[in-house]
Amino acid sequence: MTGTARDLFDRARRHALVGRDDELAALRAFLDDDSRMLAYLHGPGGVGKSVLLDAVVTDAITAGRTVVSLDCADLDPGSVGFRERLSEACGLTDGSAGDPESVLAIDRFELAEQTAGWFWRSFVPALPAGAHVLLAGRRPPPASWRTDPAFAAYGLVVPVRNLDPEAAAALVRSRGVSDEETAAGVVRDSRGHPLAIVVATDARTGASSAAGTSPLRSDPDVTAALLGRFLDEGVTPLQRAALHVCGHARRVDRGMLREVLAQDDGDADGLLEWLRERPYAESHPDGLTLHEVVRDALDRDLRWRDRDAFVDLHRRIRAVIVERMSRPEGADQDRLAADLLHLHRGNPEAQDLYAFDDLGALMARPLASGDLEWVVDAFAAEARASVAAYWLREQPEAWTVFEDATGRRSGVCLAVRLDRAAPDVADHDVVTGWALAALAQRRPPEPGEAVIHQIGLDATAPGRIGPVSDQVAAQSLRGWRLRDLGWVVVSSAHESAWAPVWTYIGFERFGACEVDGREVGVWARDFARSPYEDWLEGLGARELDDTGAIPPPVAPAVALSRADFRHAVRALLKDLTDAPRLRTNPLVGSRLVTSGEDPTATLVARVRDAVAVLARRPRSEVAVRALDRTFLRPAGSQERAAEVLGLPFSTYRRHLAAGIDRLDEILWDWELHGPPSGQELDRERSGE
Repeated sequence: MTGTARDLFDRARRHALVGRDDELAALRAFLDDDSRMLAYLHGPGGVGKSVLLDAVVTDAITAGRTVVSLDCADLDPGSVGFRERLSEACGLTDGSAGDPESVLAIDRFELAEQTAGWFWRSFVPALPAGAHVLLAGRRPPPASWRTDPAFAAYGLVVPVRNLDPEAAAALVRSRGVSDEETAAGVVRDSRGHPLAIVVATDARTGASSAAGTSPLRSDPDVTAALLGRFLDEGVTPLQRAALHVCGHARRVDRGMLREVLAQDDGDADGLLEWLRERPYAESHPDGLTLHEVVRDALDRDLRWRDRDAFVDLHRRIRAVIVERMSRPEGADQDRLAADLLHLHRGNPEAQDLYAFDDLGALMARPLASGDLEWVVDAFAAEARASVAAYWLREQPEAWTVFEDATGRRSGVCLAVRLDRAAPDVADHDVVTGWALAALAQRRPPEPGEAVIHQIGLDATAPGRIGPVSDQVAAQSLRGWRLRDLGWVVVSSAHESAWAPVWTYIGFERFGACEVDGREVGVWARDFARSPYEDWLEGLGARELDDTGAIPPPVAPAVALSRADFRHAVRALLKDLTDAPRLRTNPLVGSRLVTSGEDPTATLVARVRDAVAVLARRPRSEVAVRALDRTFLRPAGSQERAAEVLGLPFSTYRRHLAAGIDRLDEILWDWELHGPPSGQELDRERSGE
């Protein structure tokens, strides 16, 4: 064997360098390009900058170039000695210009950023024109460099990001992981970050995890080790808390920090500026976020370290988002819906349903005149092109188009108001007609109730669950916040793809109807029986569920049809003083009776409460008296009740029938929306 240990080490490092062909090609071309002088590699810690730098340095040495390599971690960047050491290493101390073919490679330049101004203005200009400088740091080049025309002319910026899935898998296998399921888990949980892969596979080498599992998710010690490689020493408790906010929220701004951490504007601004300076932080138009690996590690660490603190943080962040969503419509409603969806990423069921890394990748906009033909063509995938044309004429405001940053249309959502539809709607939309018939059998919509039929469609890949379906979910979070919302119906000819999403959010399958030889699945949820706020709260419970055990927020089923309920109310009134018969009344299983209560006593109390409410309504005095002397304080017979009330029998019967009808309406409303609380009853009785 010939050569040196360095040769062996270089070969090992080169073997581990996978997925960096583009960066290597750019840097090799840079060394051969006399029109470029400085190349700046930047990326988060552990992403592979040092390995890339070593590979290029090895190439330069092999080519016979003079190479000077420095690691700022070995220097004191705050002293004059740093400048002297750099000048001496490059042969600039005696006034000479140095070797014109030299290559200067400086790693971890972020540690010497306070000298960046001197480095660019004084040191680099003193180098010979043929020299090349390679810098690697966690942060991008300083703004003063990027705005300098000289840097634009002679500089090269090379961002270093995570590996793509294929390259990440190759790195995992090269680290000795042969189990495909485990390798896939490490690739998924590392998000292609090389250092995360190394830490995870080191844990696998130690046999700390069972086959088929990823230590990044299952081993808290691995998470802690990974965080230790990223986070600065001396982080204060408040700064650590701010990092955890960034680890859990999709985007963070000053207001989020102020509200969640109970800080004033000045302190929140200081925290935001400190966060922006972290090498793993990224700024976006809608707020700040952290590199995915750091964010995930922070979230997993807090969840394991202090579950109560994790739950409290989640609820504080969620409260800020929900409060912002409750404000009048604004330009940030799309972002807020994405922020709320992001909170589900810890639920294992949700991880296969939402493209969490791409939330906000598409933008929603209203329908434009140029979209009409495109929408009709897109709905051909649903076998409902003619239906699309019908609703384009009838409710053009019900359409939303989704497009990417380049303006390319990717998908569409239709959310029509069936309560505003024409009487002959079933003649034009078979699915809507089928759905309305199904609703009539469950619980017929009431006058004034908003009924929505929603259809989402990925125009580029019909049936795909991804960014478009995420946008449909965001539309739902905004569009279903209606005061009088009742039924929401969703349908698709690609039911098998949508079914897991609809199940997760608490919808139930009504069945399928045939349209032009294709089956269209129809699902629905009754928001009249379980309001939007309750539904949102139910989804909130699923956000914190990392086991997938919490059930979806399904609306309670209607125990009785409207007609059966009416008959049961009349039987209840007749048997009001007969406890054994009351126990057989179908209303015992209704929402009028709270679980754990004596059903007979509760039903009697409900009738008395309803009569008291009716007594506050105009022109109900005689009807209330008729109900009282017939059912609450029975006079013995209807003839005797009429006599006690001083009314002709026919007049008494007319007022009694009216009273029963009005009482039935009150009880039905309570069946749909839940009985009022004691305070609500007191307000109704007092006429407030």
